[in-house]
Amino acid sequence: MRTLALTVAYDGTDWAGFQRQSALPSIQGALEEALSEALRHPVAVLGAGRTDAGVHALGQVVSLRTANPIPLERVARVVNRWLPPSIRVRRARECPSGFHARLDARYRRYWYVVQAARRPDPLRGRFSWQVDRPLDVAVMNAALRSLVGRHDFLAFCHEGPPPGGSAMRTVQRALVHRWRDAVIVDVQADAFLRQMMRLLVANVVQVGWGDRPVSWLADLLQGRNRHPSGMAAPSTGLILMRVGYAWNGNVPEAGQRGVRTDEELPGEIE
Repeated sequence: MRTLALTVAYDGTDWAGFQRQSALPSIQGALEEALSEALRHPVAVLGAGRTDAGVHALGQVVSLRTANPIPLERVARVVNRWLPPSIRVRRARECPSGFHARLDARYRRYWYVVQAARRPDPLRGRFSWQVDRPLDVAVMNAALRSLVGRHDFLAFCHEGPPPGGSAMRTVQRALVHRWRDAVIVDVQADAFLRQMMRLLVANVVQVGWGDRPVSWLADLLQGRNRHPSGMAAPSTGLILMRVGYAWNGNVPEAGQRGVRTDEELPGEIE
């Protein structure tokens, strides 16, 4: 048996999230159906990130096992024939037999796209949070610095950690930058709690508007109270850009801003 890792991109708008669900369309379900057809045997996949309904990806990674001898360079082309247009396999890589897309991941990197404009582009509404107030990027960056390092992120968790789990996470980079006419909230961490990124974004946007002080995110961290953090940002603007493994990127030490890879093709398995 071979173990493969696939880099997958998708528009999550019309999907009920990554994880397989019995009565709703899921990214995992669509991938397993397509792979089972393409490889001619039942296939189960393991995903690096369980993205919620409406969340997108350019660099999701899934692992699977197959006895099919198909050459790596043909995997994406063959599997994509069986996938809907909103999901695409971008690349395949052969991995050691014990590879696990989630457990072996060193980091996940998310972008959240905020389109701050008086006249938002309606064609980009599927892939951004459209707001009509300007954002102070410098102030947002100052607020995000408090997140870098290892902290208890209970205040930024939708329902608390899983039973027996912990809300401790290590954020390796957290910054805001402008990209074309949008503002990108760029966060990389060893793992994310449910809706953690969307809650972070909702609160740092309030800082960028001037509705909250620069210390707001640090205050929430110290308080460890979910309720003051309020509602999460919409799922539309969230994109899983890249998952890091031993072969495709360095992991910065906690407290460092991280290695910029904006010039790279996000999510690529090298």
